[in-house]
Amino acid sequence: MAILWTHLITWIVMAITICMALFTNSHNKVYEMITRVGYIVIIVTGILMFGNAWKVEPTLLIVKIILVLIFIALTEIAFARKNTGMLSTQLIWAVVVFCIVVALVGFALSGWYPFVTK
Repeated sequence: MAILWTHLITWIVMAITICMALFTNSHNKVYEMITRVGYIVIIVTGILMFGNAWKVEPTLLIVKIILVLIFIALTEIAFARKNTGMLSTQLIWAVVVFCIVVALVGFALSGWYPFVTK
């Protein structure tokens, strides 16, 4: 249970730091580094939860892994474009949409916990 909460809280913190990095002009490197540490925590906790999620829905788990990798790649591309001054609104929307989709798939894998409890 603690692993699930660590995963969820890290996702929330990471979503906030991504928004701060993309939508503000100060401390961008700090926000980017916090986000990258978040990647590590999310990947480790995701690996620890892998067995339980595999038992529930292996296909959805594979889809989530692919979506997470795309999300991380898009986020890093957005950071690079922001640093060079070429950030587009389409890329920002792609990052936001993938963040929401990954969150929804993650909640589906966890049985919609903590929103629905048994």
